[in-house]
Amino acid sequence: MSCIENLNEDCLLKIIEYLDLEEQLQLWQSFKPTSRLRSVLSYRWQHQTNHSLDAETFVQDPEILDVFLQCIQPTVSELTLRYLTMDLLEHWKNRIFPNLRELTYMGDENSELDGDSDIAILVGCFPHLEGIGLSGNSSGQHISRWRNLRRLDLQLCWYLNTQCFEEICQNLRLQTLSIQWHRAEEDAYVRAICTLKELQELELDIVHLSTENTSKLLRLPKLSKLRLHHFEELDDLLSDIGNQRGQDVVAAAFSDNIWMRPSNILAKFQSLRCLTLVDDEGCCAIDFRTTIINCFPLLEQLHLENSRIWLNAHGIWEVALACPRLRDFSLSNQILYDEFFVFCESTMKRALDQRTEPLRMHFYKTGKEDLNQWNWNFYLRNRDPQEVQCGVL
Repeated sequence: MSCIENLNEDCLLKIIEYLDLEEQLQLWQSFKPTSRLRSVLSYRWQHQTNHSLDAETFVQDPEILDVFLQCIQPTVSELTLRYLTMDLLEHWKNRIFPNLRELTYMGDENSELDGDSDIAILVGCFPHLEGIGLSGNSSGQHISRWRNLRRLDLQLCWYLNTQCFEEICQNLRLQTLSIQWHRAEEDAYVRAICTLKELQELELDIVHLSTENTSKLLRLPKLSKLRLHHFEELDDLLSDIGNQRGQDVVAAAFSDNIWMRPSNILAKFQSLRCLTLVDDEGCCAIDFRTTIINCFPLLEQLHLENSRIWLNAHGIWEVALACPRLRDFSLSNQILYDEFFVFCESTMKRALDQRTEPLRMHFYKTGKEDLNQWNWNFYLRNRDPQEVQCGVL
């Protein structure tokens, strides 16, 4: 171990890059307080602005936590804390982290905390916090004291108190909110959310939302993104959104459920420019091209993530033919085999002949690293290279 200190600082820093935090702490303990390696480790911690800490990281020697916190205190800007006990959180008291802006805090659900005493400590440590994701037993108490908070994720706070949430909405100028509630609490939560006049993004993990409350949320003056999980009556909700603000929706993402939506409901979103399908296996009873033509005639971007809706690339060119405005197509997280590239060249020719702008195609994690050099060039050998711009990541 004594030989490693003979290396210069650049070499030591490079070695430390390959070690996780627990290994770095073990290295710290292996050397004397006056050693040069400890100085290099301190430098590394202080100049790394993003840190992630677990309860197990310091459980063997909590005193090292004080040394670590002193190093990162003036510089850390993003932090993840997982299941820290109150004994460990006591080490954070009376410390202020002036540059901490983003925090992910996973509370210890098995600990017997005195109310929201852990959140009270965090509020004192991070006075300038702008974004936080919380999970655990928090009732929402103390959160409204973060006056600079703009992004708040409470989806995993199962014991959130309605009155505390109302206080949060009254005192904070939130721009992004992720939340869940029980059905009986819907009116109170919607009423509180409607006071957030600067809210731009809203994520809801709920199973029901009445037409009246949908209308209230859609009237939020700056709301630009609405995300829903586990919703049971999606057709009714989409219909309500389409009737009230369908012309304003320019981007939508569906997770394995677009095929179950009636075309008369999807057609309420005629202004859609960007469509993303995630984890979609397709449906043999529905013609995807017809859905696109009838419902989204202005489509400019189509992104497929782990979505096997076509047997081969013929489907891509059919959509390109049906959507002359299409500028970007991407396919990711799907293994492509040689059979995928057996398609009708005449369809591709007709799709490209009608275009006035290039079609950009992006492929990521498809198992075809040689896509540019082989498959597409074989079919595009007589085309202007600017007609189709293909990229492989």
